[in-house]
Amino acid sequence: MRNKGIAIVLALATVLVVSGIGTLIFTRTIREIRHGAQDQGIVQTLMLARGAANLGGSLLATRGRERLERIVQQTASSTDRWAYGGNTGTEAPDPVLAAQGLANVADRFQSDLDGFLCGKNFAPDGLPAEVRVRVYVTASACGEPLPPKTRLPPGRFVEGAPRTGTGSGVSQTYALPFVMVAEASIGQYRRNIVLQGEYRFTVGRSSFARYALFTNVHTLRDGTDVWFTDRTLFDGPVHTNGHFRFYRRPWFGGEVTSAGCTNPGTASCQGQTRPGAYFYGQGFVLAGNMQPNASQPSYTNVYGTHAPEFTAGVDWNASFIPLPQNSQDQEAAARAGGLYYQNDIQTLRLSRKCVNDTTGQEVPCALPLPVGVTKYQYIEVTYCQNPQCSQTASETYRYGENGILYQYQTNPRPSWQQVLRNGNPVRFNGVIFTGGKVQNLLGPDRANPNDPATASPALAEFAQITVAASGDIKIGNDLKYESPPCSGVPTRRPDGTVAPPTCDNLAVRNVLGVYSQGGNVWISRNAPRNLYVHATLMSSRGVVEVEDYDSISEKGNVYLLGGIIEYYYGAFGTFDPATGRNKTGYGRAFTYDRRFLQGLAPPFFPTTGQDRVTSVSVFSYGQREQVY
Repeated sequence: MRNKGIAIVLALATVLVVSGIGTLIFTRTIREIRHGAQDQGIVQTLMLARGAANLGGSLLATRGRERLERIVQQTASSTDRWAYGGNTGTEAPDPVLAAQGLANVADRFQSDLDGFLCGKNFAPDGLPAEVRVRVYVTASACGEPLPPKTRLPPGRFVEGAPRTGTGSGVSQTYALPFVMVAEASIGQYRRNIVLQGEYRFTVGRSSFARYALFTNVHTLRDGTDVWFTDRTLFDGPVHTNGHFRFYRRPWFGGEVTSAGCTNPGTASCQGQTRPGAYFYGQGFVLAGNMQPNASQPSYTNVYGTHAPEFTAGVDWNASFIPLPQNSQDQEAAARAGGLYYQNDIQTLRLSRKCVNDTTGQEVPCALPLPVGVTKYQYIEVTYCQNPQCSQTASETYRYGENGILYQYQTNPRPSWQQVLRNGNPVRFNGVIFTGGKVQNLLGPDRANPNDPATASPALAEFAQITVAASGDIKIGNDLKYESPPCSGVPTRRPDGTVAPPTCDNLAVRNVLGVYSQGGNVWISRNAPRNLYVHATLMSSRGVVEVEDYDSISEKGNVYLLGGIIEYYYGAFGTFDPATGRNKTGYGRAFTYDRRFLQGLAPPFFPTTGQDRVTSVSVFSYGQREQVY
């Protein structure tokens, strides 16, 4: 019995010990579960808050930049030496005046930022979370004051050169201090990130390359009206110094601006300014009388509904933008570090080639390039040696990634020799200029005349070139980039919406500008079917037009990747309104090069008299995080 009693006592003790251990283990497990859930909540809210901060930074670099550019156009001085900071003769603007001007920018910009961010939950779909972002460039954002222990210093000048009045495109960089608050919450868990930094933006004279379409007078050269129709699909900025005409539902993916001048001249508006536009069957309508409003005008009559789609806004009171009065900048650049010709160029061919460094033979440009193979940009020129062109000469140049220019010489033996000026090697600045005209601007010929895909690139991936002439320039075949920034064209879907092109390669460098100061830019009547032109094309006094557009046979489309700037609207072809098909010449399949909105332009391409934001950058000086 005694042994049995001891056994019972030991059993009970064991049960108590095991029970205690189990209780401890259970309690600890519950605590770990709770602690794990807490850790998970903290980590999730932290990641959401950081994502919100990244969203805020992305907004400043994209949509914020677009808004800032409009504000700069309205607030920056176009006549003083400094966009913000007065007309001081020093190497820096007056800091007080600069701060005052930038405070005006900040006030306007804050309103736009609030419109983007306030009251919006940026949490991923399906996640029971609250994610908010506020960006302060003034003392209040979304109706809330700055967080404790934070302050905003005044805006300031960072760097840049004063304007000299010579028309050169100098740049000036300014900074708006900002505070960003990113908040995330999931249930009882909250994370708060406060980030401080500067939003820097560079102001410079805008390049004409920024336009998908620019006209001084929005008619054909003979005065025939030009109507934007259902077939019109422009995915970049469009401007005229005159008036637009709309039929049905043309689509615009970039901002649309009109100066409303009744008689645009070469340097200024020589007539009245009447903000408004023409609507088919409705006549001219002043902007202030547009129905239902000036931002989304729509008129229905026996000819249908005429309601242009302005997806990025419209301004009927834009400034008159004069086209360049001369090509002195391009001529000077060509003489200094480019290629200059006094008389007509008969043929100018651009091509990308890969060469075996040992044998000197051209080889395929397969990637990755084999060891001992170098990629070059070639420039082949046949030009007139006198005004009558009774004698001609030919030259061939090339340069590689480093830009050092070489010319092919036959004496005393065939070889490539560095081009020297003032005893120094020339680093090619990209400008090819003639005081006459370019009779035939070419890229490589197609291997199959009917297949544009068989034309090799005209521009190597590193090449940046502007072809400028006092007279006409005629394009004779495909001019393609080795690395295009975009693919496809804007396309109208069956439901009437528009699918934009794909522009996901915007870091590429190759770019081409074609600029005629006193003549026209022609697409040759002998150019191949379905022509591909990667360039921005500009005529200061004429048109960008297809030669004999109304008499040559139907030739498919011109696939333009870039933009067109012209005095009058140039015709490309004619079409049958009953079928919508081309009858003669080319149709238009235009894709805007969105790099031009980021400040890229062909070298020494003409600039406007307006300031634009050519680049933005977000600098963070530090952040602090809080857990609630």
